Amino acid sequence: MKLKTHLYKILFIAIICASHQTKAQEVSYYDNWQFHPFGKVLYQPGTNYHTSLRPIDYTKLQQLTNVDSILYDGIKVPDGKLNIWKRFLHDDLIKWENEDWWVKINPLFDFNVGQERIENKTTWTNTRGISVDGKLGKSFYFYADFYENQAVFPNYIDDFVRTNKVVPGQGKSKNFANESPHDFSQATGYISFNAYKEYINIQMGNGKMFIGDGHRSLLLSDNAFSYPFLRLNAEFGKIKYMIQWAQHRDLNIDPALEGNDARYPEKYSISHYLTANIGNRLSLGFFENVVWAAQDTMGYRGFDYTYLNPFAFFRPIEYATGSPDAVTMGLNAKYIVGNKSAFYGQFVLGEFKFDEVFGGNKWWANKHGFQLGFKSFDVFKINKLDFQTEYNQVRPYTYSHRESITNYGHYNQSLAHPLGANFRESVTHIKYQYRRFIFNAEFMLAMYGKDYEDDDISWGKDIYKSNQNRPGDYGHYIGQGLKTNLYYTDLSVSYLINPRNNFNIALGTRLRRESNNLQVLETQQVWFAIRTSLKNLYYDF
Repeated sequence: MKLKTHLYKILFIAIICASHQTKAQEVSYYDNWQFHPFGKVLYQPGTNYHTSLRPIDYTKLQQLTNVDSILYDGIKVPDGKLNIWKRFLHDDLIKWENEDWWVKINPLFDFNVGQERIENKTTWTNTRGISVDGKLGKSFYFYADFYENQAVFPNYIDDFVRTNKVVPGQGKSKNFANESPHDFSQATGYISFNAYKEYINIQMGNGKMFIGDGHRSLLLSDNAFSYPFLRLNAEFGKIKYMIQWAQHRDLNIDPALEGNDARYPEKYSISHYLTANIGNRLSLGFFENVVWAAQDTMGYRGFDYTYLNPFAFFRPIEYATGSPDAVTMGLNAKYIVGNKSAFYGQFVLGEFKFDEVFGGNKWWANKHGFQLGFKSFDVFKINKLDFQTEYNQVRPYTYSHRESITNYGHYNQSLAHPLGANFRESVTHIKYQYRRFIFNAEFMLAMYGKDYEDDDISWGKDIYKSNQNRPGDYGHYIGQGLKTNLYYTDLSVSYLINPRNNFNIALGTRLRRESNNLQVLETQQVWFAIRTSLKNLYYDF
């Protein structure tokens, strides 16, 4: 049976159990880190909001603050009834509502043109889309969006697409193998309802999620393409527990089948995340995930009910099945200092053997990494001047496995950090908003060890290479292989027109330099865009 069949069964049972007392929980689609308006509210002591789970619980956010006052802070809206043009500029484009239900429709777009100066190449993006969300009675909230895209990317993104067949976070390129513009599309949609008052929420659909308080997540991020999921959130007082059942795909198939509408191999994952707010400032979270192939050497396996228990630890179960699967565990922590700042961090663990970890021999399966970060709002008491900086490092092979079908990835991208593994990284953001103007600056430094071209040996960065093709069992360290340094800067200024869908006009520049002993790849891009900025798109790699 396919995952969707099981999801529908579980959903049907939940609906029957929910009764007439169900009440919809809205989910925020304001995910873009460059325009995120709610951080200052969420990172205050005593709010009891679980900030390490995204997308944001919009219903609870509305209980903490007046959302519209934050979205429109300093932005004037014409009085009276708005015509269609004024709604396009200031509000939801179309909205129907009465006492029992409402539905909103908004346009989504990104018309971007630029110049990559190193190669004298014109870059552009042509994105058209639509979003629909609504509330039907007290029981259901739903959201759906669709994007259709064509694009010519700067050199390093273009290289990524042609190598991996996918546009970062946005799905497969229909023509990745030739010189024509990349053509790709993406759809997201889900329903949400509370099965028991406000304590238990169920979501089902196709989308992403993010666990952590940083720009990156070493546990589960929104870096990869959307996937089908069933998600249960249970919140009681200061404790929240999330379970996600998901289906993923591996694009690595026989090249001879690529053009014959072949079905990509499937795999499944289950994630558990338990987070607790301790006092008014400290939050701690525990994460575990297991990935298994739909079909292995023993035949078709499908959805494994062995992992269905929501309260069992995955590692003993995985061991009892013969250890064919990949288990990832981790911790997340946050501590609020003052009234508008927070330290945060993560620790991720793939495998652990006490004697090997402390033996000092740098065993290949010492799979772990960590994150340390700090964020602050209204820095130097300047309203809407925000600062964030973090450090991430992950040892080689942390997210890889014997085969790509059981690695911690989906659609040829990592489900955690976009750099994969075998790296050290520092990334800093500075954001300032004055009325409608938003200034963003990102500075990133990274060092990682790449694999050599035309060589099957895995040095630990590419999670889609088998970790069985490693150069020995000991002596492994971060940066092994082709040691590469990366410098990345992104500067932009945006003029916000409509806060409802982050409709803005923007101008920016992107500078990137990747260097090692074999080559230097530089990018110098300037660009201009008319766009809506709701989703996170990670081009900083």
